[in-house]
Amino acid sequence: MQATLRRYRLLEARHAVGWVPLVSLLVGVAIVVFTAMLIPLLPTAVNAFMERAFLIRGLGAVLLVNEYTGIYMLAFFCGAAGLMRALVEPRENRSLEMLLSKPISRRAFLMARVGPVLLASTVVGVVMSLVTGLVVRPFTGEGSTVSVAGAIGSGLIFTALAVLLLSVLVVPLLLVRDAFQGLLIAFVLWIAPMFPTVVLLYRPDLYEGRDRLRDLLVLGPNLLWYDASVPLLTVIALAVAFVGSWGALVLGARVFERTELR
Repeated sequence: MQATLRRYRLLEARHAVGWVPLVSLLVGVAIVVFTAMLIPLLPTAVNAFMERAFLIRGLGAVLLVNEYTGIYMLAFFCGAAGLMRALVEPRENRSLEMLLSKPISRRAFLMARVGPVLLASTVVGVVMSLVTGLVVRPFTGEGSTVSVAGAIGSGLIFTALAVLLLSVLVVPLLLVRDAFQGLLIAFVLWIAPMFPTVVLLYRPDLYEGRDRLRDLLVLGPNLLWYDASVPLLTVIALAVAFVGSWGALVLGARVFERTELR
């Protein structure tokens, strides 16, 4: 029985993950390296504008602001594509009832499909974070505002956020029957944490007199402002993401058990 269950999980993992994580990983690493090559070549005025806009200092900080966005985007949408394939596609092509006709519980089916997707997204984010730590090394040193540990830790924080949001995304994807709706929900969920950073860029006056709120919400630049605290923040973020993801998946399993298949 255990051997059969392992084979079943392997088959579901292969179907749910597909080729997207590998492509995302290759593209992600290429983006990290390309960004590291491009930023120093940009006109001085462009980098100076980003320094003023995000309240950061140095070419290394400008580089990392862009790298963090790439890590967050690739880790999240790699997983979102996998979840769409694993959860929405069977509803859309009306094959979910047939898949669940096997002697397997809905909870086991859900975990067998979602788990590998979350793991693949984690791998994409972790590898991109490690590569980011390598490419930022030339910008560290005496007088620098960035560090290798801070760069890797911040990348892991964005990876943890992406995986947590993907776990939350599982719940609405269990209810939708259209891929476009699922994609729209995924995009809204992804962009929501970045709104405070966009506000800092276009309406910094809204943060006047609210420095603590700004430091808490402006994701990305705030990790550069407090680079020395990033290792501790990384541990906290990973713990919160693990607990939050587990809770979201438990909720998703309960929703799935009560959901009509048609």
